[in-house]
Amino acid sequence: MRRRAAIAGFLCAMIGAVAIGQERQWQKGTWRESAIERPKLSFGVQSRDPNSNLPRSAAAREIRTYVIDTNTHRLELRQDATVDTPHIGVMVGQPVFLAIDKKTVYVKDGLGKEHKLSLRKQTALER
Repeated sequence: MRRRAAIAGFLCAMIGAVAIGQERQWQKGTWRESAIERPKLSFGVQSRDPNSNLPRSAAAREIRTYVIDTNTHRLELRQDATVDTPHIGVMVGQPVFLAIDKKTVYVKDGLGKEHKLSLRKQTALER
């Protein structure tokens, strides 16, 4: 019984160490642009509700694009979302906290909630 408890304690410690090791490295940036594009047409087959055999309405899609300047780079970001997806409170010229992980950028909104965006382009700033 003690051996099981010791193994369980060791596993919990290892999982905690891995979780702490994967903490994001946050940096400060500045919002430069924000735009929302809503496609006019939606192609595809509409599914039907199995209970009433009526067509289901799909949530409208939109493409949100953002530009953030850091000390060294300009980042062009994209978020493919539905109209229902919460918006990021962007105020051009205001600071923002972000973390870059390969082709994914995490942005914190004013309430501290993280939003996941795709990195479309990264350009070095000339200083």
